[in-house]
Amino acid sequence: MKSANAVDKPRIGARRSHRLKLQVPVVVTRHAANGAPQEEIATMLNVNAFGGMVFLKGHVERGDNVRITNKATLEQQDCRVVNIGPITPIGHKIGIEFTSPAPDFWRIYFPTVDPRSKHHRRPADHGETS
Repeated sequence: MKSANAVDKPRIGARRSHRLKLQVPVVVTRHAANGAPQEEIATMLNVNAFGGMVFLKGHVERGDNVRITNKATLEQQDCRVVNIGPITPIGHKIGIEFTSPAPDFWRIYFPTVDPRSKHHRRPADHGETS
């Protein structure tokens, strides 16, 4: 028999929000070993409410902190590298997650996969009353 908390525990590999294939121009800023900031112009391959996937030519390690600047809005968001894919001729596919909640960073509404999630966002009330 499952415990009462079993329902509340997320499955390993479960998504917190939908992933959207969307090419968003960004600038990725990371710090070199000597502490000097390095910027790379890149394009997000897909995005979600918690981060996304980007191709990078520069070297990063899992757990590194980077800053993403959305070139369309000039907003910046601190992120953490959570996944590094195999090397390709155009770089590595890098999975990033925001270090603090930023559900509106991409200017897209992302419904969560699980409505019981603490991250679940409901559409705005449009003047309806009960």
